[in-house]
Amino acid sequence: MIRFISLGPGAADMVTLGTLRLLTKAEKVYCFAVGESSRAADIIAQLDIDQSKVITVKVPMSHDREKANEVYDELASTIRKDYEAGMDIAVATEGDSGIFATTHYVMDRLLAMGIECRQTPGIPSFIAAASVAGLHLVKHQERLLIIPGKTTSEEIIRLTSEGCNLVIMKLSMAHEAVSKAFHEAKDLQFHYFENIGTANQKYEILKEMPESFPYFSLMIVTRP
Repeated sequence: MIRFISLGPGAADMVTLGTLRLLTKAEKVYCFAVGESSRAADIIAQLDIDQSKVITVKVPMSHDREKANEVYDELASTIRKDYEAGMDIAVATEGDSGIFATTHYVMDRLLAMGIECRQTPGIPSFIAAASVAGLHLVKHQERLLIIPGKTTSEEIIRLTSEGCNLVIMKLSMAHEAVSKAFHEAKDLQFHYFENIGTANQKYEILKEMPESFPYFSLMIVTRP
């Protein structure tokens, strides 16, 4: 069995005991890197884990998914060989492995090969973010909706008017939509977060719109 383990958003104390046990047991731990950095590997580096077994795999960030798919194919093939050799393998991701996790592309390939895989839960970044801000994400008849950065200002305004509190993930893709909604809907609160769970975490209720959003950012939009 291949374990797809969730590390939480960034702080070592947000890693579950189950995940820590599986990391300790694994003979190899694969992590994805964006550019030169790997948030997952950075989290593992905070733990009492043999770092020599942590292997980072670079994934090109591009709208052209051909090169990324080549990386997923190659990694799935490598893990299959590890599995057939009887090795205990883990694939680690920041946040939760079931929420916008790149690792799922590899898991899908392994499942198609007939290899048993299992996910372990972790604290998602938006749950940690709500804690930082002291937000009650849902109450009474409200709904919580998680959407990707590929959205529009019209959708943001419509969904919040229908009683939804929004979590916008992949926020770096949503700057135009969020900016337009920010200027059009004066009754909304835009809770902005960067690098939650790290030493560089940032939170503010936006009073003006930044020029851009970095990769590790998210937003919670509420109608007070």
